[in-house]
Amino acid sequence: MDHRQLSMVADKFPWVFSAPLLNACGTDGKFCRRQRVITPCRLALALTAICASQRVETIADFHCGFPALFGTTVTSKAFSNQVAQPHCADFARTMAARLISDMTLKVLGFEKGRAFGELRHIVMQDGSSCAMHDGLREVFPGRFTAVKPAAVALHTTLDLLCDAPPTVVLPPDPASAQAFLPEPASLRASVLLADRGSLALHALRRVQEEGGCLLIRAKAGRPPHVVEAFREDGTRLRSRRNKPLQAIPATLPKRQRVELGGQWQIDGHLLCLRLILRWNPRTKSFCSFLTNLPPKRYPLEGICRAYKGRWHGELLLKEWKSYANRQAFDTANPALVEGLMWAAIAAAALKRFLAHMTQLLLEVPMSTRKGAMCAMHVFGELVEAVKRGDVVGLYTALEAALTSLACHAQRAHPARDRQTGRSQLGLEPCFEHHDAIEFAEAA
Repeated sequence: MDHRQLSMVADKFPWVFSAPLLNACGTDGKFCRRQRVITPCRLALALTAICASQRVETIADFHCGFPALFGTTVTSKAFSNQVAQPHCADFARTMAARLISDMTLKVLGFEKGRAFGELRHIVMQDGSSCAMHDGLREVFPGRFTAVKPAAVALHTTLDLLCDAPPTVVLPPDPASAQAFLPEPASLRASVLLADRGSLALHALRRVQEEGGCLLIRAKAGRPPHVVEAFREDGTRLRSRRNKPLQAIPATLPKRQRVELGGQWQIDGHLLCLRLILRWNPRTKSFCSFLTNLPPKRYPLEGICRAYKGRWHGELLLKEWKSYANRQAFDTANPALVEGLMWAAIAAAALKRFLAHMTQLLLEVPMSTRKGAMCAMHVFGELVEAVKRGDVVGLYTALEAALTSLACHAQRAHPARDRQTGRSQLGLEPCFEHHDAIEFAEAA
């Protein structure tokens, strides 16, 4: 282990959980004007540590953990009143955003010369919903009112090369995912992977005009005019060219995938995209993808494999729900529910950071899921050192934590990843930790 780099990593914790900065943030946000026992810094550290190290089901679990962590006495009512403030949710969101932005590193990269290696970012958009207390139906209305009238959505973008989410939002469940997609200008020299219905055609044109790439599930809507058609084996389907898409589905082959060159008239401009079709025998329908990635560099097979990368977004959401207490708490106080969910997201981000730093410093391919499971066993000494401001103790605890994670949270089958997993396209763990640390400092 490079101890100079480890020292730079250890400096991250006092910075993220800096008492002057967090207390000032709480004061400026009108969360805690009189700082007594429950200061913003103490509360931020306690909520994050408790979510990361144990199963949490009620507010009493947080109340019991806070005095145990800081050796203080605080009544249940005083603690509940503090975390139930409307401004507590804003403070928790700021804390989570600070932790995510300051503890995100580039941990994956493509082999030299491989497709996708020239892209700056590979961005995936995904989301999930979580049912809440029925009393929150006015604040967080759900989509399925007959079953659960209140629900919150979680929309996130995942940068595959960083294996971390740059943005997270918690809107009401009916909110459209389109409102939370990255700005087209931010996708320059990058590719966006999104599910069906995430982008309208005029939004696709904006992404393309800004120099961005996209790979999304196509949805029913305005069919294109087909100007070219190829079978997966390269055979040109001449009889399907220069026709509207509605006129040819019944004649398309079902045993091989098909690539069509489609054109749309959008806002007076011509939009040209590749439309890839695959027959699904179970649903008796075609599954389709839209992309503007060039066919010579990105053949049909590579496009279909690349879209499977969206599964990483599903794994991220599952990890948050299973190992960071990202469930909705049974209370009708919207600020309390939102604040505790942001604390859970902050805890998940901290666990993922530990897994990533283990990979970079010990050059071991890591499983973030195993890291999230194992981190609870190494978290205690880290939190104690941060709480005391003990720089030497934090360094020692961090070295022990990373060593333990390297032993117990490695990826089980790196060779299999190259055959059927995330490394099919040449995506490999980064072990060039010097560059990674510099990236963290610039983030």
